[in-house]
This record gives sequence, structure tokens and C-alpha cells, in this order.
Amino acid sequence: MIELAFTTRIPLAVMIVTGLKQWENRAAMPFPAKGLCAMTCSKSSDAREYANFLAWAKSVFQPEAFALLPAWAQVASWRGKLVAVCEYEASYTAPTPPIWNEGYPVWWHLTNVRLLDTPIPCRGNVGMWRLPMTISSMIEPTT
Repeated sequence: MIELAFTTRIPLAVMIVTGLKQWENRAAMPFPAKGLCAMTCSKSSDAREYANFLAWAKSVFQPEAFALLPAWAQVASWRGKLVAVCEYEASYTAPTPPIWNEGYPVWWHLTNVRLLDTPIPCRGNVGMWRLPMTISSMIEPTT
């Protein structure tokens, strides 16, 4: 059963789900420092923010990577919901070279990301936080 989750904005969640972003740079070391977790999306993400992200992505990503990015209509329903699960391992050692560095000391390496078939309504929180048992029990088992 997955007991922990983190919350991010939809543009970052899209990059994590598509494999374009494998590192989260955060302020705190989660406990435990590695394991399984879920990812929720911020309710405050919006179409304008996503359009700005797509414009930026088109100018920096290779065409084949940009083609992986869904339209807003495909991800708008992610707001305020748990959308994916993954494995994480956190450390104070930055990847070389540092990627997506927001100036925080802890690096979470996210792997084996799996998008849920149906997003689950879930209030997010800062850092790595404990999922309510009612939400945790709704996550589809990995196959």
C-alpha cells in the first residue's frame, strides 16, 4: 500500500509522467528516504500556466520530446487529484549535471512512474506527506 505522496503543478507532473523530468529538487528529506509514493497535482494549475509551459517546452525540447506532451484538455482534470505513483529515492547528492535545480538541498529521483487509469480526488500538501488511508486504499495495485 502506498502511504506517502507529494504535490506538484500540472506542467511538472506532465514532465514526470512522460519521463522528461526524473528529479524533484525539494527543501526536505522525506522519511523514509526511499520507497513508493503517489503524486498529486495542485488545484491552482490553470490553462494559461500550461499554455506558457507548452510555449517554453516547444522552444527547448527536441521535437520528439515535445510530441509527448498532452494538450490542456487531456490534463485539466488532474487538478486537485492524485494522478500517478512512482518509486523515489532522496539524497543530498545532486545529479551531474544538476537538473531542474530550484536551489533546494534535497534531490528526489523519481522512477517507474505509472499514471493511474482514473485520477483520485485528493487534497495536496507541501513536501512528502502521509496519504489518508481512505485515499491510499483507492490506488490501483501495480501490475
